[in-house]
Amino acid sequence: MFFKLLIWCLLVTVAHFHSWYKEHILNGDRVPHPCCPGRVWSRVGHTGPSSTPLNDFGRDFQRSRHLFTKELCLADSDGDGISNGVELGLNTTVYDLPTLCHFIDSSHMSRKFEEVVLFLKRSKLLSTPIGHPGFCDQNTGRCQPNFPCGC
Repeated sequence: MFFKLLIWCLLVTVAHFHSWYKEHILNGDRVPHPCCPGRVWSRVGHTGPSSTPLNDFGRDFQRSRHLFTKELCLADSDGDGISNGVELGLNTTVYDLPTLCHFIDSSHMSRKFEEVVLFLKRSKLLSTPIGHPGFCDQNTGRCQPNFPCGC
């Protein structure tokens, strides 16, 4: 009985941490599924919706100590020629990407990430994600889509 309770507690803890990670990624709960229009990818930093290996974005997020830093925002984790910040929905029509990424990064010290995201949404500086930062889902000529399809 004790062993079952211990396993259950560990599973709840792991599920809780993964939802915490999504809350610390721009639009982490709205990242589109790379091959199923209208669906979202439930585990942004992982190679599959239910698998544990990390994709390139997940490894970059891990290296940034699980914070959405300026460097992570400006990076192109999947190599498709589009920065993570733009793929995740940053609107660069008013401010350039480095300015927006700096604002997001510097806010970790003074404000909660959720407050910054809410401000960006209200200011129309953050909209719907255009792609997945961990899979080359944009056919840009720099790479071909490389995700595990199947809906």
